Amino acid sequence: TNERLTKVRLNSCAGIRCGAKMLLRRAAINLSASRPVEKLGQGLAPVRSLPTHHHAAKHSVAAAAGPPNASSGRPAATPAAPEVYTESPDPEIVAFQQHQKSAARVSPAEAARTMTALARFGLLATISVREEGGFPLGSVVEYTVDPSGRPVFAVSSLSAHTTDMAEDGRISLTVMESGFKGVQDGRFTLQGRVRPVSDAERPALRDAFIKKYPDAFWVDFADFRWFIMDQIVAGRYNGGFAMAKRLSGEDYLGAAADPVAAFSGPVCGHMNDDHQADTIAMIKHYVGLSVDSARLTDLDRLGMNAVVTRKGQSFKLRLPFAKPVTDRKGIKDAIVEMTKAARGAPAAPQQQQ
Repeated sequence: TNERLTKVRLNSCAGIRCGAKMLLRRAAINLSASRPVEKLGQGLAPVRSLPTHHHAAKHSVAAAAGPPNASSGRPAATPAAPEVYTESPDPEIVAFQQHQKSAARVSPAEAARTMTALARFGLLATISVREEGGFPLGSVVEYTVDPSGRPVFAVSSLSAHTTDMAEDGRISLTVMESGFKGVQDGRFTLQGRVRPVSDAERPALRDAFIKKYPDAFWVDFADFRWFIMDQIVAGRYNGGFAMAKRLSGEDYLGAAADPVAAFSGPVCGHMNDDHQADTIAMIKHYVGLSVDSARLTDLDRLGMNAVVTRKGQSFKLRLPFAKPVTDRKGIKDAIVEMTKAARGAPAAPQQQQ
């Protein structure tokens, strides 16, 4: 009886799988018949930072020469680059491109320090000692930083990456900006060597870790070990499309985290929920570009970053402050003054940067 039941179950499962495959084939045939594959990507514009004309042309050629569509055998449709990335005769586009080239931004080292300080987790890569040949092992971990920006890890002895760090201290840590969605957004990889944290160092570093992760009670378990990236060799910062920079250890350690970037969430959220029209007006007034919609993504002491839509195409732009800010009140004052100017209302005189 058990043997018969087993056969029935196997036959039933095989039938279900066969039926599912047939349904998927029919769905694919119907989709291809009702909508040509080459039209599926039309109308979707990438969200990218402003590259040079050389970068835009290079990537357009690469996209056109991409691999053929696997399902149809025809080449995939080439995405259309936003007009602001091209050599457009439109005077507004030309003025926008010139503005963005000189727009005030924090340095890549500052941006990297800020991103490392604020990120809630990172991708830790170690040299695996369990696999012959030392293949890289990636693990998602929580971490904090010491006052100089060196990453600190509290990890279980049961984890493979803990053994790796104890036996071969070479690691990398990759972090991403808040709201990261893809390669158009900022990320940073720090390379170096870790060592165990000393008993004298542990109390202060534990306090910093608990301040960042108040519920991390497990770090006090007996099997948890502490490591710090004591030797920083290099960093690779990428702020988005065509915004990459290699940093030395000295570059990274010599920079400071931005003093106001931590306020990005509440400030940008408020502006996006209640004052999108004012953001659009500020972009027109200060950047010189007419846009249909605008969403602030983050800010720093020198200005704000936004994703905008213009003529159905989306891209990133930089909206600098009139002068640097150092605290949350300074952010509010700067935005109020810029909003008044954009609306045409009298604004208080502003100092030059």
